[in-house]
Amino acid sequence: MRIAQGGVVPAEPQRAVPASGGVSLSRLDRLVILGVGFALQFNVMTSTFGLPFLRLSDALPFLTIPYFLLRPRILSTLLARALPIGVVVLLLVASLVAKADVQQGDLYLTLVLLLYFVQATQLVILLREPAGADSFAVGTLLGFAGSLLVLVAASAGIELTAVGLAVPTDGLEPEFVLFMKDKLGGLWTAGNETGHVFALAGASAAYLWYRTGRSAIYVAYFAGLLVSFPLTNNRAGLILPAIVLGLILRKSVSVYAVLSGAAVVCGLVMLFSATGYAPVPEQLQSAIEKRFVADSHADSNILERLDSTAAGLQLAATHPLGLGNVAKENQLLMMAGVGTPHNAVVTLALQSGVLVALAFLVGTVRIVLSPQRFGPLVFYTVLFMVPSLMFEELSINPVFLFGFALVLAAAAVTRAGSPAAAEAS
Repeated sequence: MRIAQGGVVPAEPQRAVPASGGVSLSRLDRLVILGVGFALQFNVMTSTFGLPFLRLSDALPFLTIPYFLLRPRILSTLLARALPIGVVVLLLVASLVAKADVQQGDLYLTLVLLLYFVQATQLVILLREPAGADSFAVGTLLGFAGSLLVLVAASAGIELTAVGLAVPTDGLEPEFVLFMKDKLGGLWTAGNETGHVFALAGASAAYLWYRTGRSAIYVAYFAGLLVSFPLTNNRAGLILPAIVLGLILRKSVSVYAVLSGAAVVCGLVMLFSATGYAPVPEQLQSAIEKRFVADSHADSNILERLDSTAAGLQLAATHPLGLGNVAKENQLLMMAGVGTPHNAVVTLALQSGVLVALAFLVGTVRIVLSPQRFGPLVFYTVLFMVPSLMFEELSINPVFLFGFALVLAAAAVTRAGSPAAAEAS
């Protein structure tokens, strides 16, 4: 795989070549992998039905881990990389045992991350096969489409809490309930979370463009993302998908078409600037004005995020094995005036320990510097995930928890200096 200068997208779409000696995938294997991708995006709240898991994806490792361990090729590969895998497991167990100021529920997310990591060590091997990566990407986009439909249904006033397709609001403060209505979340708590979950689905759309050369796949995904924007009011989740869209169109569409599209966008911007009107749906126009034009809190928002991130780093240094959620929020309120550091890597350090966060950062750097070693789907996942981590406390979200686990697993399973294909042989 050749990567374009700057490492953003491959130099040209091309069909991946199966890894020699890799794991042979049956139809059921591909269906299970597709189901994992689907469940991450269309993540039903299983706690609604009295199950001991918050989300559907939290329960799946108990099914997929024993299923794939039956594959001798997977087991032998994991045993060969037992040391780095074991180190990550020990770091997570240390946080479970020694996290400070633990209250009820404070260990859940670290335990889920541990389960996701074990699951991801198997999936990393399976995703080396084009059939495995294709299945995961297709499942993710199907889940994205389903979750988008849930969001649209919620905007129409359809009540979906009873069937596990909405977050219950019982017991929440009235101000937060109003926030959830202003920034609709659909399956997720609020638009600030949903926008980034939908953005991460772009990794699968970009991967399928790479595999097939069909830019229409990514354009259709981005159109869905635009449909969600007036409902979620989340602008940060648009940034990286929009940049990748421009790069893909630049490679897939004629210069004339790109210039024509740019001229239309510029014309709409000039018309809106001069008259306050643009020929786009009223709800989309309102969202654009609210989030990009009339946002008077942008400067203070940036300063607040910087202050809270600095406070979060100080707190993480004080509690290297993690800190309970209530204690974290209370101390951040005293230090920075807000209860979140607005940075998912910092909250990962507070949630599961500083060394786990550092291991994730090391894995991210390795993947970015050597994308051909880890494969296009893992590379695109990192590419789409990292910008979102800088905006919100997404380490509490299962989609991003799985993303953390996938990076940790890829770094642990893939031997330095060896291509991914060679690891499977």
